[in-house]
This record gives sequence, C-alpha cells and structure tokens, in this order.
Amino acid sequence: MDRFVRELLSLPSLDAEQERALAVRAGEGDRDARADLITAGLRLVALRACLLGLTGEDMRDAVQAGAVGLIRAVDRFDPDRGARLATYAWHWIGAEMSVARPRDVPLGEVDPPYAEPDVLGDSLLDGLSDDAVAVLSLRFGIGPGGGSPMPRIAVAQRLGVSVTRIRTIEGEAMRQLREGLAKVVDRAPLQREADPP
Repeated sequence: MDRFVRELLSLPSLDAEQERALAVRAGEGDRDARADLITAGLRLVALRACLLGLTGEDMRDAVQAGAVGLIRAVDRFDPDRGARLATYAWHWIGAEMSVARPRDVPLGEVDPPYAEPDVLGDSLLDGLSDDAVAVLSLRFGIGPGGGSPMPRIAVAQRLGVSVTRIRTIEGEAMRQLREGLAKVVDRAPLQREADPP
C-alpha cells in the first residue's frame, strides 16, 4: 500500500462531540476548524479509495479527487441534521472519485447506488466508525462499498491491517448494530393477535 495512503489511514478520527464542535465553528467562518475537519476526513477518503482496490497512481488520483469531494461536503455539512460527517461526505467523495475514475474500473465499483446525502442518516451503518463501515462493507457486501462478501483475510489485505484487527472491528461493529436494533425493537408497538371469530 502507498505510504501516503497509510499515513492518511493512521490519522485519528474525531468523536461525535469533537466533530460537532468543529462543524459549528467552521460554519461560523473559523478557517482552522474547517481545516481540522478536512484533515480528519482525509482518513475516510483513503478508506474509500482502498475499498476500490486501487494501487499506485490510480490510488493517489482517487485520493486527490476524493479530497475535493470531502472539501465540498465539509462546506455543506450541517451537524444539526443528525448525520455524522463521514456518512454525509461518503457520497461527495464517491461522486468526485467516479468523475476521475480510471477507465478500467467499472462505475458500479466507484459510485454504488444509495440515498442522497440528506437521507443517509437512515442508513444501517450510520453512527459506526469509518473503520467499521469499511470492514462491514467489504465483509458482507453491504453499505457504501458493497459488492461480493469477502473473507476476513481478503479484507485485511485490502485495508492493510491484520486479520485480528479486522475481527476486532467487525465484532465491535456487530455489537453496536445489535444494540441499535434492540433499541428499535424495544420501541416497536406490540401487535395484538386478532380475536378468533
């Protein structure tokens, strides 16, 4: 994997509170806060490029194009709408990558069909970390990087981490999904059985 991309993947991610504070300040014109959001988001750009399986110059071109999409997303991001920046920016990053995609990469692999940015908060993967989204997308063929499901070893090779790390991320993500679904089930109204005639 390209050293530059490895460096981007090693950037720390922001928690929801940090991201919201920076987004509010950026919306008020704070250039440093905007720059911090963009820098933290470059990790997501690298993840999306890795999901495409690109290497060398194609990888660097995709990251550069994706960074343009990230900047557009940061400038339009509204934290009060309930979605995280990663969820909102995914569409913008992919759209820019699809414009700059190499001829031999099918469009479906770059820009999978899914909801417009304003409704991405309803996604199954919303609220998960960038790492979790990348791992679940590759492992189970769901979400923004969806395709054919892949074994853990292939996911580890694609993302440049150990199989143990993939297993840990996957386990934590599945726990979060189970907890989220349990909350939905607890809030669902009980269905009464109809009285027999």
